[in-house]
Amino acid sequence: MNNNQETSKSSTRVQFYFLTFLHTVLDSYATLLSHLQPLLLTKLATAATRNSLAGNFVSIYSVFSSFGQILFGWLSDRFQTVHFLTIGVVFSALGLSLLWLAPSPNIVYLLLAIGGIGVAAFHPQATTYAGALASEQRGMGISIFLTGGNIGRAIGPVALLFIPYRFGLEYLVWEMIPGLLVALLVPKVLKFEKQLDLSVSSRGTPSDEKVPQEPFWHVASPRMLPLIVLFVIAAMRTVTLTGIETFLSVHLADQNYSDQGRSLVIALFIFAGSMGILSSGWLMSRINTYVLLLVSLLGAPPLLYWSLHTDGFSFLALLFLGNVILTSSITVNIILAQIMLRGHESIASGLMMGAAWGVGGFLNKIVGVLGDKFGLPIVLDGLVMLPLLLAPLLILLRDQPDLSKPSV
Repeated sequence: MNNNQETSKSSTRVQFYFLTFLHTVLDSYATLLSHLQPLLLTKLATAATRNSLAGNFVSIYSVFSSFGQILFGWLSDRFQTVHFLTIGVVFSALGLSLLWLAPSPNIVYLLLAIGGIGVAAFHPQATTYAGALASEQRGMGISIFLTGGNIGRAIGPVALLFIPYRFGLEYLVWEMIPGLLVALLVPKVLKFEKQLDLSVSSRGTPSDEKVPQEPFWHVASPRMLPLIVLFVIAAMRTVTLTGIETFLSVHLADQNYSDQGRSLVIALFIFAGSMGILSSGWLMSRINTYVLLLVSLLGAPPLLYWSLHTDGFSFLALLFLGNVILTSSITVNIILAQIMLRGHESIASGLMMGAAWGVGGFLNKIVGVLGDKFGLPIVLDGLVMLPLLLAPLLILLRDQPDLSKPSV
């Protein structure tokens, strides 16, 4: 597949930045649950089941938003259409903007499923398109694209909830309108006159050679062990990230933070992830891949643990820095998986961004049960130290390409 030679660099740039903006909009809705969680629990749960129900909400949402990315990744590798992106934004805006109107946990589950399907439909193909539009700057392009989403996850819910927090949560339903309007622009802006070059080399750049499509299992089976290691790292890192987003919000509510104050702390944490992902596009071309992964897994836990045992500015600074370091290797996971599954890049994105986040989110059901049994402070301490256990697995990736080497 060849990039459209008639499309100007300016047009390609516009499409890339619009795609990144679209990611910002979608993820603004995708993170609403973390901010609404304490309020939904007050409305729908008892004191004895509060953390368990929080874990259920995260698990249901993760099953659809994350595991669904495997299905949509498979579909995206066969049907390259921007309509997956349109569906993604529409479903996310609808499902998550209606959460406060849910009269029971079962209706919350249904709305989370709808919103989750939207997230799942969008991410695999959008990530692959972002890399293809960035061409030889694929690694940096994916980092910028992911950063756009993380900025949406950080700032978007604060903006969307400004009016509902101020005038009443029943106004949340009207916040779907911006997402629906942006979705209408998708087929008008993202016009690929020819198919994009979606293949990726070991440097994370498009290949000059035409690579025949091989069956997925034929490509994956020789690389199964390193793929499993990458998946486990991505999934367990997500247990920490999703767990902090979900249960720190509840913990802060217990400490009498205002709704706005609690949302701002969660926004700061997620924005730190944006900075970590953005930095990874620069770091991965300058630092040995193995070292970058090792620093990410060993450096973040002490900072996050320390943040939970302090307050004021120190709490915020350590929380921010810890997440910057923890997320600085996310792009590495995606690029390495795309290299291993060449010809099936959307499935690779779905595995590292979708299924891994799904497993991580689903395991937070257990975190919720443990929170009810032992208390959130103890559970949060365990969550932030989890990445330390993953570091020994990196020895199994020693034969994989070092993305910092120009010759690779």
